[in-house]
Amino acid sequence: MPDVPPVEECFSVAEHRDLAPPGVQVPGLSLRVDTRLDLATAGWAFGQPSGEPVLRAWMRFPDGREPDPLALLTFADALPPTSFALGNLGWAPTVQLQVLVRALPAPGWCLVEARSSEIAGGWVDEDYRIWDSTGRLVAQSRQLARAPR
Repeated sequence: MPDVPPVEECFSVAEHRDLAPPGVQVPGLSLRVDTRLDLATAGWAFGQPSGEPVLRAWMRFPDGREPDPLALLTFADALPPTSFALGNLGWAPTVQLQVLVRALPAPGWCLVEARSSEIAGGWVDEDYRIWDSTGRLVAQSRQLARAPR
C-alpha cells in the first residue's frame, strides 16, 4: 500500500467541485462517491500537473454504507483520468474495463491508486489497485480509455 496522508489531510472533490478547471465538468459520480485526493498526485487540480500519470485517493460512499464487492467495481473507475496528471484535461470515456475482486473489503475508507503506463495514439491504459482500511489489496483493474483531446 502506498504511503499517503490520512483522509482528513486529503482534498475533497465534492466539497471543492467549484474549483474544477475551465472546460472540465465535474461528473455526477463525485456526489455518489466521497473522494479525497492525495495532494501529492492532485497538482493538476491546481494548475500544476505532476507529469507522472498517477492518481491516488481515499474513497467511500457518502451515505456511510460500508464497502462491498460492488463498491470496489465502482471505485475501479471513479478517479479522474490519469492523463489529468499530465495536464491533458477532458473527457476520457472508458472503452474496456476488467476488475478482479481479490477479497471482501474491511469496513472504512478504501485507498485507490490509478497508474498509466502508456498514453499514446489517442488511447490511455490505466491500472488500478484498491486497498481496504486494513491495508489489504482487495481489488485490481485494468482499463483502456480514449485520451482526452
